Amino acid sequence: MAKFTFDDADEDPPVASGAEKRKRDAGDDPVDGEAPRPRNSAGGGGGGGRRAAQAVPGEGLADGEVEGAGLNVQIDPDVLDCSICFDSLRPPLYQCQNGHVACSACWSKLNNKCHVCSRDANFARNIALEKIVESIKSSCSYAKWGCCKFINYAQRDTHEESCPFAPSVCPIYGCGYNGFTGHWSQHFLSRHRSEVLRFIYSQPFNVNLEVSVPFLALLGEDDHLFLLLNNSMMPFGHALSVVCLRTGNLNWKFSYEIEATSRKKPENRLQLKASVSNTKHWTGLYPAEAFLLVPCDFCNSSNIVLNISIERCDVV
Repeated sequence: MAKFTFDDADEDPPVASGAEKRKRDAGDDPVDGEAPRPRNSAGGGGGGGRRAAQAVPGEGLADGEVEGAGLNVQIDPDVLDCSICFDSLRPPLYQCQNGHVACSACWSKLNNKCHVCSRDANFARNIALEKIVESIKSSCSYAKWGCCKFINYAQRDTHEESCPFAPSVCPIYGCGYNGFTGHWSQHFLSRHRSEVLRFIYSQPFNVNLEVSVPFLALLGEDDHLFLLLNNSMMPFGHALSVVCLRTGNLNWKFSYEIEATSRKKPENRLQLKASVSNTKHWTGLYPAEAFLLVPCDFCNSSNIVLNISIERCDVV
């Protein structure tokens, strides 16, 4: 018995959907998503290569089978992709009389004319190849980041697009870097040192937030990345909240406190204590469940002074 797997968990996770393969083969550069550009006025401080499919001895053995009796099999994964759309082949699969295969989505658009030999042909099902494709299992590209799923190869792209362990896009305008939960420090300290504020959990810290910026990046001691969001709601003031840019296994839960003091009357204070919301990407949407609305009278013309504390605790 042979069980196929793709042993690429030790490589940097590729982010290559069918659409990206088409861009790559066409010579086009991918366009990074854009997000509002922040500025920090507070004080203080991959792609994978070709995969080889091989059998995993002893895994999925039936009664009477002996471990080690299986076959080691290697497959060039390119043969498992449709030569038209470059997506993974998914049954039903069709071939012309010369054996040229197309996925079902592309076959329906060919009008019985082969895309390779250009001959008129009545396409027939390729049952043997369907069985091969259905038998191949693959670990997720994000296995080393925590995903334990073993996926049918034909469903690999679909799974990785929604995988909770997939990377998040850096929120800094124009960057486009893909980062993983708990691994932001090196990127921010080398690329955006002036645009991030580091903090220690449970220790209050002051922030001098410019009223014109949409968010300020906050980097926790464990490399979790938080965004202090500033939603301008003029003429009423500014709605402030905190989100965590993270995916994957959510072993921690976070809460935060924000306190704002009036510039004109220091005895007037506003305070909010709330749970931190989680988001995979910063898309410009602000949380509606909880926020602190700071009136304009609490601010001067350019900034808001805040006292913030972020707490971390285990998920029970």
